[in-house]
Amino acid sequence: MPARVASFPLPHRQSSRLLWPVLGWAFVAALVAVIRRKAQQPALPRMSEQWLLSHQREAYRDEY
Repeated sequence: MPARVASFPLPHRQSSRLLWPVLGWAFVAALVAVIRRKAQQPALPRMSEQWLLSHQREAYRDEY
């Protein structure tokens, strides 16, 4: 016995009215995610241990 399904047509206007805000918010969410990822990355490379030690020696040197 074949099953029958009643058609449930959605009006075209309602689906397009819902589609654009969803796409807009998806774009905004993607843009915010990219900005957050970029902001969390350090802009400068880490200082080497050698540089830190030499800087520490120079900073604590008595300059009279």
